[in-house]
Amino acid sequence: MDASLEIVKVKRQLRRMQVCLITAVAAAVATAAIVADSGEAVAQDGGKAKFDEIEVERINVVEPDGKPRMVLSNKERSPGVVVNGVDLGNAGTRPGMTFYNGEGDESGGLGTDNGVNGGKPWAVGQLSFDQYKQDQTLVLRYMEQEGLRGVGLAVNDRPGAPLPASFEEYKKIEQMPPGPARDQAMAAYRKKYPSPQRVFIGKNPDKSSAVTLADGKGTPRIVMRVDQDGNPRIQFLNAKGKVTRTIKG
Repeated sequence: MDASLEIVKVKRQLRRMQVCLITAVAAAVATAAIVADSGEAVAQDGGKAKFDEIEVERINVVEPDGKPRMVLSNKERSPGVVVNGVDLGNAGTRPGMTFYNGEGDESGGLGTDNGVNGGKPWAVGQLSFDQYKQDQTLVLRYMEQEGLRGVGLAVNDRPGAPLPASFEEYKKIEQMPPGPARDQAMAAYRKKYPSPQRVFIGKNPDKSSAVTLADGKGTPRIVMRVDQDGNPRIQFLNAKGKVTRTIKG
C-alpha cells in the first residue's frame, strides 16, 4: 500500500477518536451541570457530597474498621439490640437513632413512635443512654396511654453482669405459660439482676410534678411533690415504703 494513503487513513482514524473524545467530555460536563443544578452530588471514595435533600430508609455511620457508631432508620429497618456481638432482638420495632460505643455495642438511642390500640391513642418519645454492656441507665421519656400522660428524667441502677449473661434466662421465663410459676421465676430473676429506679424528676399521670429519690432496692424514701392545684409537700418514707413524715407548704 502507498505510504501516503496509509498516512491519510491514520489521520482519519485520529480525527474520529478526537470527535469521540470531545463528545464524551461534553456529555460528562453536561451531566455534571445537570447534577449540580438538581442539588444532587456524587463523591469519589474519601470525598464529600453535598445534597439539598436526601430520602432514605436507613443510614449507617461506621468507623474505618466497619464498627457501627450510629444508625438512623425507619421502623422496619431499625437494628436489634447488640451487646458483645449477641443480638438481643427488637429489630424492626424502634424507629429513630441508635448509638453504639467503640466496641460496637448499643449504648442508647433517640426514638419516637405512636399508634392506636383499641381505639385509644398511645405515644412515646425517648432519649436514653446505656450502662456499659447493660441497659438504659439515664432516660428522658414522654409516654401517653389510655388518656394518661407522663414525662420525666429517670436514673436507673443496672446489674454489673453484662446484659447477654441474663438474656437467655429472661427468654426462658418469658416463654413460660402465665401463672404462679412464671411469676415466681420472674421475681427471682429481678432479685438476681436488680434494676431499680433511683431518681425520677418529672410530671406524673395525675398531673403533679415530683422529685422522687429511692434507695438501692427502688423503694422511694423522699418524695417532693406539687399537685395540679399548687399544693406542695415533702414526704419521708421508711424501707417498706410507708410515709413516716410529711411537710406541707
